Amino acid sequence: MHKAVVVVADDDRAARERISKLLRDRGLAVVAANSGQKAIDAVRAQRVELVVLELNMPGLSGIDACKVVKSIAKDCFVPVVLLTPMSEASARILRSGADDHVSKAIGDEELVERLERMIRVKQTHDDVQLARRDRGDGSARKAVDALPDHLHFHDRLESEFDKAQRHLDPLACCIVAVDGFRDIVSELGAKLATGVLEEVSLRLRHTVRATDIAARFRMSEFGLLLPDTRPARALSVVDRIVSELALRPFVLGATKIELTISIGVGLYPSGAIRTHSELLDAASIAVARARVAGKNRVCVVQQQGYMFRPTVPGAA
Repeated sequence: MHKAVVVVADDDRAARERISKLLRDRGLAVVAANSGQKAIDAVRAQRVELVVLELNMPGLSGIDACKVVKSIAKDCFVPVVLLTPMSEASARILRSGADDHVSKAIGDEELVERLERMIRVKQTHDDVQLARRDRGDGSARKAVDALPDHLHFHDRLESEFDKAQRHLDPLACCIVAVDGFRDIVSELGAKLATGVLEEVSLRLRHTVRATDIAARFRMSEFGLLLPDTRPARALSVVDRIVSELALRPFVLGATKIELTISIGVGLYPSGAIRTHSELLDAASIAVARARVAGKNRVCVVQQQGYMFRPTVPGAA
């Protein structure tokens, strides 16, 4: 791994120094900060590969600092990892915009591994961006751009939710996550990892209905909006997506890859969902629960969460 700059922000001096030493011992350059504001200043001052923020810092919390870092980065992907006092993820952490969260109680080896994987994801993202610029307008560029980006997804989510509210129509919001993408990056490299995401994009585009909206959401996640879709129909659509992505291996050159995915589904109308942001929060919480439950799982959140088992061998 090449020399990378990591910002570590924690108001607890002992914890900050522990993480900083672990990363420096791995050959990384570390900028230590005792507040969220100083972490933001560090991001503004230089190129940064990773930002590590303690969740409950006084003044500017880790979540608040994360939002500012993301706004500063704009089109440049700067991953943010939140350090939490517990291993479980709360709703506010899941919707914070952070790329990962880890418990401060985990061991040194696991902590370093998680942070180094996130740096590799950053490097893969940068390699993909460079490849896009180099490939011009050829067919490979068209494959990468098979689906619109997250900005388009958020715009359509807001407009479709407003329409559903006005006409009292049902609306399903789904997040499709590729399981173990960091491992794919580590084991196969940036080029093949990019090829996997391109193929997922193409398969999703050809699987969903003409009235559905599919888009890139995060690095290894895709967003789906299913307008005028009741729960049973939404489950039918996501069941078909799991079959399409999990039952058909991905063959890239001489490499054969069998993916598993997790899907979170938020449904409207629901007594707990009054805005488009709350619908997206429901889908974000659901996909996190699906990942914990096992491979090729779909978690649906409406009045309460429940797990759905797609008709895929080995998913039970």
